[in-house]
Amino acid sequence: MKVFDNILISPSLVPATRTADANGTGVDTKGFNDAMMVVAVGDIDLADTNETYVVNLEESDDNSSFSAVSGFAITITADNQCKELRIPNLNVTRKRYLRAALDVGGTTPSIPGIAFFVLGEPASGPVGNA
Repeated sequence: MKVFDNILISPSLVPATRTADANGTGVDTKGFNDAMMVVAVGDIDLADTNETYVVNLEESDDNSSFSAVSGFAITITADNQCKELRIPNLNVTRKRYLRAALDVGGTTPSIPGIAFFVLGEPASGPVGNA
């Protein structure tokens, strides 16, 4: 987790090559009003032409029991992609904890990548030196 002036960067799916479904770790959004899920991948396996790769946004009240957020997913269809998904209204229309959940399909799926969250618009910013 890295904190900069008014944003927080927190990994959910750490860098790895995955060949099966995987759930990232939960990210606490308390104190932030806006977020973005970022997914970056390298060379994916498309050899059998039936491989599929989707990173779904999931949410939770307790960082334990997660459920998918309808309409919030990133589909990867080619090598070396970086895609973002904005998640507005944190802690208003979204639950407190978010995570990325990778769903793979097909004969020989293999995807090297990472998914992380960038949280912004904090309820209170840094103290200035006036």
